[in-house]
Amino acid sequence: MDKTGQLKIQQMVFMIIAVALFVILAVLFFFSIKTANLYQASIESERDKSIGLVIKLASSPEFSYAGITNGVDSDKLMALKKQPEYRDYWGVNGIVVKKLYPEYPNIECNTGNYPNCTEIILFKKEGDIAQSASSYISLCRKDNTGGRAYDKCELALMIIQTRENEF
Repeated sequence: MDKTGQLKIQQMVFMIIAVALFVILAVLFFFSIKTANLYQASIESERDKSIGLVIKLASSPEFSYAGITNGVDSDKLMALKKQPEYRDYWGVNGIVVKKLYPEYPNIECNTGNYPNCTEIILFKKEGDIAQSASSYISLCRKDNTGGRAYDKCELALMIIQTRENEF
């Protein structure tokens, strides 16, 4: 009689251990799924934040072209390119604007070839690992034909490289 009681106690201990292990595994599985979803949500949130930063920069007074929504003044960009003190002002690793249409050969803009170029690199910090976000903008400037001044806008892509530790 003693042995059957011991056997039943032993069976109950094994069942309690098995149920406890099952509960622990279920909790670990639940938290691993939640953690994976949380990580994905944080990546999406940071991507949305970066795109918002691109739109915010495009509409800031240092970039904006008067009267055009999401219009960036290419003359202001060329002037800012010569101002190294603005590199840390926006809190990003790099700002690049690429003309998409009409197509030109891929040439970096400088004072000698502007406006017949495709890429205005305000600054780009080399060596830093960064993620980039981009948004379409209108790259505008004053131009003249036959003595008449007009607003010339071209389709462009503004690319912002953000600091790695922001993600």
